[in-house]
Amino acid sequence: MKAPFDRRSLFRGALRLGLAGASAAAVAGVLRQGGAARPVERAAPGILRPPGALDEQAFLATCVRCQLCAQVCDTGCIEYCGPYERRHAGSPHIVAERVACNLCLACTQACPSGALAKLTEPTDVRMGVAVVDERLCVSHNGTGACGACHTACPLKNRAITQGLRNAPTVHEEQCVGCGLCEEACIVYDRKAIRVVSGREWA
Repeated sequence: MKAPFDRRSLFRGALRLGLAGASAAAVAGVLRQGGAARPVERAAPGILRPPGALDEQAFLATCVRCQLCAQVCDTGCIEYCGPYERRHAGSPHIVAERVACNLCLACTQACPSGALAKLTEPTDVRMGVAVVDERLCVSHNGTGACGACHTACPLKNRAITQGLRNAPTVHEEQCVGCGLCEEACIVYDRKAIRVVSGREWA
């Protein structure tokens, strides 16, 4: 079963939020991870939910904030919004540049409420779509030859292919939005490849 995902809205949102060049919005929130609270910036690509998440309104209405998804997560990538995040408080999300999803899908089987649809195939996941900023990517801008995103991609040569100097091209119809490419990206100040979810914080 595939979670609902509107790619047209996703790219409209990316354009509206200035993904191509604008800096991430520095609106601080509070995030819980492993029992510790810390501030987090709300990145322009939007909230990245775990695999199988229903559309945002349905997800927030259905998720019971039980944290079982995080307890079974292989990588520990699932974090929680803190109490000051209003309607998002207690809900799970992923910050891919820190720790990405490895598509183990255990969270989708553990979810008791149906907020995460039960998925069995990684190719059924639709968390978002990776978008490359060619001005920041060293392989695209000619300052280097990388290929880290392609190496990390679990669907390499399908979701991401390479060109001259290992310059990546994302094929949105194949990309599942796991964020492994974003985590692996060697550009540290602002990742040259980021997953756009189309899910807004507001």
